[in-house]
Amino acid sequence: MPKMRAVELRVHGVSGGQAEELLDVESSVRVSGDPLAGFFRWRRKSDTETVPGVPREIFAWGKLTSGRSSRALWLLLLPFMLVNIAYWMRPARGHQSPSRGMAAAEHVYGAATRLLALSLTALLVLAAGGVGMDLIGWQCAGYGSECTELRPLSGLLAAPGAPPARALAAGALLPVLVIGLLWLLSRRSGDAIVASALPEPAPGPHAPLSEPDFWRDAATTARLRSAHIAVAVSVVAFLLTAPALHHDAGSVLGAAAGLPIAGLIGGVAVLSAAGAVLPSSPPRWCRRADTACRLLRDAALALLGAALAYALVPRPDWTAAGPLPSYSATLNTLLALQCVLGALLLAAALALYRGAGAPERVPLAGTAGPATAILGTLLGGALSAAVAYQAAGWLGGCGFPGADAGACIALRPAAAYSWLQLAFTLEALVALLCAGAVAALLRHRARAQAADVAAVYGRPADAARTAAIARARAFGGATEYLPRSVAALLLPLAALVVLVLYSVLTGQLSAVPAGGYGPEPPGGVAREWPQEVLTALAAVGSFLGGGFLAALVTVGGSAYRDEPTRQAVGVLWDVGTFWPRLAHPLAPPSYAERAVPQLVARVTGMTDRGTGVVLSGHSQGSVLAAATLWQAPARVRERVVLLTHGSPLSRLYARYFPAYFGPLALSDLSGRAQRWRNLWRATDPIGGPVLADDEGRVRAAGYAEPLPDPRHYGVRPGEALYPPVLGHSYYTRDRLYAESVLHAATALTERIGAAEQEGPDAPHSPGAVGPLAAPDAPDGGADVEQVDEGGDQGDEHEEPH
Repeated sequence: MPKMRAVELRVHGVSGGQAEELLDVESSVRVSGDPLAGFFRWRRKSDTETVPGVPREIFAWGKLTSGRSSRALWLLLLPFMLVNIAYWMRPARGHQSPSRGMAAAEHVYGAATRLLALSLTALLVLAAGGVGMDLIGWQCAGYGSECTELRPLSGLLAAPGAPPARALAAGALLPVLVIGLLWLLSRRSGDAIVASALPEPAPGPHAPLSEPDFWRDAATTARLRSAHIAVAVSVVAFLLTAPALHHDAGSVLGAAAGLPIAGLIGGVAVLSAAGAVLPSSPPRWCRRADTACRLLRDAALALLGAALAYALVPRPDWTAAGPLPSYSATLNTLLALQCVLGALLLAAALALYRGAGAPERVPLAGTAGPATAILGTLLGGALSAAVAYQAAGWLGGCGFPGADAGACIALRPAAAYSWLQLAFTLEALVALLCAGAVAALLRHRARAQAADVAAVYGRPADAARTAAIARARAFGGATEYLPRSVAALLLPLAALVVLVLYSVLTGQLSAVPAGGYGPEPPGGVAREWPQEVLTALAAVGSFLGGGFLAALVTVGGSAYRDEPTRQAVGVLWDVGTFWPRLAHPLAPPSYAERAVPQLVARVTGMTDRGTGVVLSGHSQGSVLAAATLWQAPARVRERVVLLTHGSPLSRLYARYFPAYFGPLALSDLSGRAQRWRNLWRATDPIGGPVLADDEGRVRAAGYAEPLPDPRHYGVRPGEALYPPVLGHSYYTRDRLYAESVLHAATALTERIGAAEQEGPDAPHSPGAVGPLAAPDAPDGGADVEQVDEGGDQGDEHEEPH
């Protein structure tokens, strides 16, 4: 065998560990047992190489999402992240050039998603303003000494007898601090990549991720950030202006100062929203829009100062009473706008789905993206309601077990928050029902799988070991129930819209509590059993939302102090922050904007020096590997072999992001490497076969059959434990993985040697073997007992994800 001229470059999946663990270079290695009790020996040199003579290299990117303590604050930005993901979940266009209707639907989808993201920012600022300006700066100040005696700290912000404007200005500090924190977090992207140092990719018509500027979106993100900050500041400025304008209605001061300021605030908000939905091309107009959004952001800050000055004008007869004027109306308008945007998003997604020919594997008829955006918006609303109600209960001393009803004061959040709490309760009930239904379906599927397992291993179908393997194989299909679960979670929202419309039109139902803290129920509401049920469900939602919020804060605080917890939280961001922030610029930053260019530079540098690369990606690492090949120059294709294992490329990404990872895109990916091998298991709920479009025929890439899992049915000689079911983990310990690396390294070495013998001026031939060709290594579905006879104890060593 010639000397190997290849490197195995591994890209780990979510929750990647230390580099030493991922490289398998620790001093000891477990040869038997399990993580609780096992046998170890000193590691030999042969243990640190998958194939002799092929160095192993690891790209460790986990700290991009869990390295800094400040990442713990991202938990509170989960709704922002969900809406940003929804932007990329649009259905694919048709194979031919899109019609005007399809292009219009695509523009509507993008604009509706960005406006929904903008409304979420406004909703968060409204919640902060509801606590600081409505509950503390207005309602608490209206109670005077009662509130100060109950909560002395609030007296510092709302002194009894002080003009309402002073308390409002003090309460406005809370939403302003929230805006400043969001602004700071959104600018810490960690993007230190020098774009001019990167090679030019080879774009493909069906591969949007191969566009040269796909990961270079700093200008668009900055424009969106300016628009969001402008709208957020406008919300605070309006909450300062509206109460004073309400008092000055019909006066010269209101007409000369209040109305112009309010009009300018509304104009800035509308123009900022228009700037947010502008497309990123042509570049000339994009640069003008960037400048305009920055000017609008500065204008919003100036109007905030003007609103503060207007509110502080002395008004001797001005007193604070009841809820903050215009707060409920602003919140109701925003929620109604979100409903309209959600409907537009659904209509645009259905139009795109039909225009693409209704692909079979796209779930929910192409509406998975709108569903994600709607659920993210609901989560943002539920968290806002939880903040408002828990703050009202704590500040007023009401609504908690053991509270003194005579000593508490009723601080009443906006009535719309009660409906959001009702929705949160209904969502929790549906989630419990979905979990129970999925568990029952998995048990039924496990019983059906027992016969297949018995046939594969040649063992009794009623044996306990057979049942355990069947349960693992059934769990491997758990993600197939995700579309139906998402559809079920949308049902409470439809019910909520119907209930709200019925309440508005008839005045017969309300979700507000009957007493204690919270808004007063409408006077005409009858206290019959439907009303009692709604009130009880809303009250449950208050505690559920408060508990969920407390859990987020607790986990976030623990993650801030503890690195292992931070890594566990980082798993969520590993999955959710792959995409650029082209919908919500205040969402957690994309790690792929740095990881992909680094991988491209490394792979290109090695292949240019005459070294072949076995690009091995596990789980989310396989998505990064695919993005790397789409961004790599054409000259690397003959010197790279793609090896994916436990890959969600087809099972999750092609289904939920069909415009970017559909069968045509995966077929394009196959031509960007000399060959492609994909390893998967039936027990893996994340990874699966990769399906690519081969001239109109959808076929599996790499191996159509799964790897045996477990590799051995019974207890091996020298062991006392059953071989574990590996599921989504430890692919690199499988014999077929080593064989795949060996074949890949050998093919790369031969190809590089042949190219050098032909000379540098010889024409390059395209990659000879794509993912749809017959695999060189033995089929992963080979007879298990035959594999069992040749197995060795080293195959079951543990490896990090």
